[in-house]
Amino acid sequence: MIKIENLPLESWINELKPYQKNIIIQLVSNFGEEKAAEEWISSRGPIQTATFGGDTSNIPDSKTYWNRLKEEFDKLVCGHPDYKKEQEKFATAGKAIGTGAVASISNWLAPIVGMSPSILIPAVILLLYTTAKIGVKAYCSTKNYKS
Repeated sequence: MIKIENLPLESWINELKPYQKNIIIQLVSNFGEEKAAEEWISSRGPIQTATFGGDTSNIPDSKTYWNRLKEEFDKLVCGHPDYKKEQEKFATAGKAIGTGAVASISNWLAPIVGMSPSILIPAVILLLYTTAKIGVKAYCSTKNYKS
């Protein structure tokens, strides 16, 4: 299990670009932190937007992205062997994960989730904040991952 700095939400979201920050503040206000992360990842943008070529039949269900992100985040934070190398990097640094690690985590998860790291960053920030707030041990107590 890794350690996450227990920082105020403002410290985490101050790392975002202004447009992301404003949206995340509104989402957190409306839904709370974890649900705001889900809403951010699940959003498809304006309703009338069509994909290139106008065909929407092959668009993956947006919930799939959230489920994949949540599963991979949980595996990383809670000690799943799939992330042993990444967990060792945090352990050898001797520090708890803070705002400086958000980009690295987003870059590790992006290819697995199937989204750009820049899109994942706000959700990763909210997940890290939520996990730190309740404690990594408590958060991971239901995950059943062995390091």
